[in-house]
Amino acid sequence: MKLDRNINPTGKGKYALINMRKIAGNPETPQELAAAILANPESVEFGAIDTPDEFFVIKLKDAHAQEPLAAYARSASAQDIGYAVEIERLAARSGPSHPLCKNPD
Repeated sequence: MKLDRNINPTGKGKYALINMRKIAGNPETPQELAAAILANPESVEFGAIDTPDEFFVIKLKDAHAQEPLAAYARSASAQDIGYAVEIERLAARSGPSHPLCKNPD
């Protein structure tokens, strides 16, 4: 298994992120979201390698999600315990504890 971004010549991964704070209104359907993205294309981040918006997505159902989320919460607790607790709650519902737990594809 390899990261999509490492086998894609553009350096883009499997996912793009939509920054919902950059979209006006509250789109509730895929069609509304698509229209909002067209009106605000800067809301989409592709996260390509070595760009300011580079990212790595971990879905809660990923079999390996629990440990990195728990580590993130521990690190965040030094600055904001409330935020860390929110991440701990995600971690508790992730990986093997998630009802749709599966290995990444």
